[in-house]
Amino acid sequence: MSKITVYGASDDLIEIEGDISEEFNYPYNADDKGVLLAFSDGTLARIKYDSGGMWRITPHARGTATWSKTEATDGDKDYSDRLTLEGDIRWIVMGDQMCRLGK
Repeated sequence: MSKITVYGASDDLIEIEGDISEEFNYPYNADDKGVLLAFSDGTLARIKYDSGGMWRITPHARGTATWSKTEATDGDKDYSDRLTLEGDIRWIVMGDQMCRLGK
């Protein structure tokens, strides 16, 4: 069983912390929809950096992992939603970037 937390940092990084630890580069050419993150348990989430300087994460499909989401509240101090997943997560894919457990 793995536990990870996903959030945005600065204006160009997507952070993965926990049993899997990685930084994804957020593409500067991402459209208004942001980018999709796919998790090995079947979870699918969209993350985007909006024009107000906030990172927003929207789960689109629930996999087998349990998840909780904390909403960002302040563009200066608390500028990123945080998605925490706990379950059978072995890998995460964003576009052509991938990280996995025990890499």
